[in-house]
Amino acid sequence: MMAGVVTRINRKTPLTRQQLKESIGRAISRVQDASVAFDDLAAEILALDRADLPCMTRLLFAGPATADELAVVLRARRRVVLSTLERLQLAGYARFQAGGNGRIELTEHARTWIERIWSPLIHEGYRVLDTYPTRQLSLFIIFLRQVVDVQERFAGQLQAWLDRPASPARRSHLRGGLSPAALRRVQLFVEANLDRSIQLNDMAARAALSPYHFARAFKTSAGMTPRAFVEQRRIERAKALLVDSSRPLSQIAVDAGFGTQSRLTTTFRVRTGFTPAAYRRAQAST
Repeated sequence: MMAGVVTRINRKTPLTRQQLKESIGRAISRVQDASVAFDDLAAEILALDRADLPCMTRLLFAGPATADELAVVLRARRRVVLSTLERLQLAGYARFQAGGNGRIELTEHARTWIERIWSPLIHEGYRVLDTYPTRQLSLFIIFLRQVVDVQERFAGQLQAWLDRPASPARRSHLRGGLSPAALRRVQLFVEANLDRSIQLNDMAARAALSPYHFARAFKTSAGMTPRAFVEQRRIERAKALLVDSSRPLSQIAVDAGFGTQSRLTTTFRVRTGFTPAAYRRAQAST
């Protein structure tokens, strides 16, 4: 990408120093936007929040670590890191090392997906860099390090502003819905625990809100109450099991989180207009 930007700049010569700086600034913004878009897609494929990816990167390149070590390196709150690690474990991407030392490591399943998603990007990036002489690569390194220093310094200022109890940034989402990241965390938690009891307090904890504020914010974002959302996801899980498995209805009721076959039947009929058995027969005949 940077090579294309340099080529376009060269074709517009002569440019003033200010024009060059503005062109570089726009190029950096495009790189950042492209990186965010790529990571958003990668996170969606992995069924994770994009904010979970730095933790996976740290475990990939630096090896196993404890939650406290990750919190220091990632400059994140410990509770945030613990939530990330919980999602990684539920998805099968991380596990505790044997021996009870409290250190988390990536699984082979995670490494396989990382290779599939990011390796082509890395290889293509190296191909582009190979078109530049060593001296220019050295200048790139110096420039990028300085850019990172600037971003980290101002990110620290934004974090301090956000951490203030009276911060408008902290109050704004309480008046409306959940942030996209918080909503995604709740959705992932629900999907991973459909076969268990899901309490409002547990969902609210994933959004770092009180149950009262969470219920209001969730309804604004999702268009339904938390309870209705959980019930909807359980219905969808039951539908999938009815079509893709031969499990008895009593087992599907347990696996989808309804507990009993009678509750599954009642809720399923209210939601779909069919009994589970009738739905299975209808799908089998199509």
